[in-house]
Amino acid sequence: MDEGDSKSHKSVSEKLEAIADVVSECRKCPLAETRTNTVPGEGSPTAEVMFVGEGPGQDEDLSGRPFVGRAGKLLDELIESLPMRREDVYIANVVKCRPPGNRDPERGEVEECSGYLRQQIEAIDPLVIVPLGRHALGWFNPSLRITASNGKIFRHEDRVLMPLLHPSAGLRNPSNAEMLREGIHNLREAILEGIRVKREAIAEPEVATRPSDGDAEAPSSVLEEAGKIASDEAAETDTGETPVGLFERAQTPEEVQEEMRKQRAIEEAAEAAENEEPAVVVDDRQSSFF
Repeated sequence: MDEGDSKSHKSVSEKLEAIADVVSECRKCPLAETRTNTVPGEGSPTAEVMFVGEGPGQDEDLSGRPFVGRAGKLLDELIESLPMRREDVYIANVVKCRPPGNRDPERGEVEECSGYLRQQIEAIDPLVIVPLGRHALGWFNPSLRITASNGKIFRHEDRVLMPLLHPSAGLRNPSNAEMLREGIHNLREAILEGIRVKREAIAEPEVATRPSDGDAEAPSSVLEEAGKIASDEAAETDTGETPVGLFERAQTPEEVQEEMRKQRAIEEAAEAAENEEPAVVVDDRQSSFF
């Protein structure tokens, strides 16, 4: 880890610690009256993948840590099967306190707690978010159904989602456990899509401000054209989400890097022809998953 990465890691860690401190003092909803401990979340501050569950259970309430009971052990097994490690990802919940009797969190409780999850997502800025179960998926998009969405890849706003059944469903039903094992292995493809989304988000402001020869409009970028092609190829669902299928382009990390190099070469040539200052170098995010 170089000095810049170290500073970034520390900055995100400090933000997450500050969020956890606020959560520990939170009394905005009735769950504060029945909790033993708050469960803000844990994991790598620079995680590429963020798992989001519904809320803490009894074991989590006692320990102050997310997914440490039987469902948590199954989640650990799923992560390790990739292979990844629990400490490589970030794990959080929609609500940070246990609902009594492990009931579903009520709407008002979710609304009061939602700001903390938004702040965590903004601080970590993961490539992929994995909602676990229908309640977590509903926080992102209530129109999606968890069984139909399990293991599928969606673009949601400027994020990549890959929903999975909740691990507790896998404990209750062997067929659900098999769905979980099949779905988790699409995470590699989801990370590649997350890299593309990040690159597009970084490149678009540059393109918008670059003048064309004798024209008031800026030229279309390679990424914009690629995005149009991808949009035409993907079927829009009635939920407003774009499901991402098996990608024909950049299936391997090497192909992703080659696409990045071509992108930079094209942009640098265009800038040289226009006699402009060099564009800001895009910080291509490298995945430790591969």
